[in-house]
Amino acid sequence: MVRKAGAERPMTLRELSPDFDEWPERWMGMKEDLEYGKKLLPYMEEFLNELIKRDLSRKTLKNYIDNTWLLGGSIIKDVSVYEEYKTAPLKKLAASVETGGMLPDGYEYMTERELKAFERTCELFEEFLKTTTTKKKSRAG
Repeated sequence: MVRKAGAERPMTLRELSPDFDEWPERWMGMKEDLEYGKKLLPYMEEFLNELIKRDLSRKTLKNYIDNTWLLGGSIIKDVSVYEEYKTAPLKKLAASVETGGMLPDGYEYMTERELKAFERTCELFEEFLKTTTTKKKSRAG
């Protein structure tokens, strides 16, 4: 999981996922989905950049990125189906990653290993959100 000594320079999110900024358009089913997806993206970017700082292997990072993309698509579908556009994106994101996370779209076609990896991504995201929220509150107060 950890990169070997002497490995290439640190990677950036855009190098690992050149289409990252297009995710909201790819998740979109309806016009309203696009704006909601754009509001989710900064939280996802911050989370993924934090993982990149951990010096994980490229393969592991790509796995977390792919699962974060799946999570975003599942959140957008959920928001669209239940017309939850007024729910704050951070609140929806936090609820979606709690206790192992929601099931992603297409979960029935995923292997047990893929589902476990998705669950692990949600656990890390939940931990990240709790940590960053606590840090931000302590700085503000």
